[in-house]
Amino acid sequence: MNAPSWHVFLGGGEPRPQAWDGVPKPMSARAFDGTPLDYTPAGAVPQTERRLGTEGIGAHQLRPADLDVINAAILCRRPLLVTGAPGLGKSSLAYLIARELALGPVLHWPITSRSTLGDGLYTYDAMRRFEEAQLTRRWWRDPRAGVADFVTLGPLGTALLPSHRPRVLLIDEIDKADADLPNDLLHVFEDGEYTINELRRIRAYRPQVSVVAHDAGRQVPITDGFVRCHAFPIVVMTSNGDREFPPAFLRRCLMLKLEEPDRDQLERLVASHFGSEVPREYDDIIATFLQRRADLGALPADRLLTALHVLTHAGGDATLDRQSLARTLLQPIGPGD
Repeated sequence: MNAPSWHVFLGGGEPRPQAWDGVPKPMSARAFDGTPLDYTPAGAVPQTERRLGTEGIGAHQLRPADLDVINAAILCRRPLLVTGAPGLGKSSLAYLIARELALGPVLHWPITSRSTLGDGLYTYDAMRRFEEAQLTRRWWRDPRAGVADFVTLGPLGTALLPSHRPRVLLIDEIDKADADLPNDLLHVFEDGEYTINELRRIRAYRPQVSVVAHDAGRQVPITDGFVRCHAFPIVVMTSNGDREFPPAFLRRCLMLKLEEPDRDQLERLVASHFGSEVPREYDDIIATFLQRRADLGALPADRLLTALHVLTHAGGDATLDRQSLARTLLQPIGPGD
């Protein structure tokens, strides 16, 4: 089936470096005027290949309705909130988008119960600066010297740096966050900007400084301690459904619920990670996986990859009971037998 003409992301797994060139301009409410930096992020990285497997195979095999929501979020420059059971590839979706649209490495912000908005934007290491000042006596000469040396942008702060093409930001397991974090994100999502207070205080003396970005430790210029994006990042937030979010937060997101993969999707997932290494006689293991998922529920697809990897390398054992070993390895994440 041909993809709709308005889809920029097809979900097929094949990189399409020119695809972003055809994306229309955003609506006025989602247009930002940050001056783009002269920077092009690196291409494919090992983390992407490890998560997705072989190029050209769409491991997700996203359904047409899924692709509609994803493309709507991309075109409208709105965050995408992805829900579903653990093991469905929610996090991998961000890597699939980044690889297909050639948008560089994914900026990953894993959320814990202690995560704050400040963690995502930037950190300022005041203690290390104090220790260095004691060693070098730099403060005696100029108390403002070196402030920028101790500022490091976080994944969200780096994603909001002005660039011609958007970065892909993965905010992973946002349902683990403190209750305040979703509301704290509203201003940033709406305005696409933030302030680095430590640099604002010295802007009269040092209006432009360089700080370390989140990816690869590269230096980026900051003017007047203020950052405003040019291309709003493609934000993928994942949730296992462990909590409800405030209506004001949900209003600013598009929501996608991933369903459990069917047999065809599982076969493509296996092919993307194993290629021709998995003999066709292991088709019955996929059938066993589907049966156990129906009986036990909550059986992540990566359990199937684990079982097939073990069985592939243990296949020469004449005493091997493949089905028994498969059932042992296909462990549910909820109550089971």
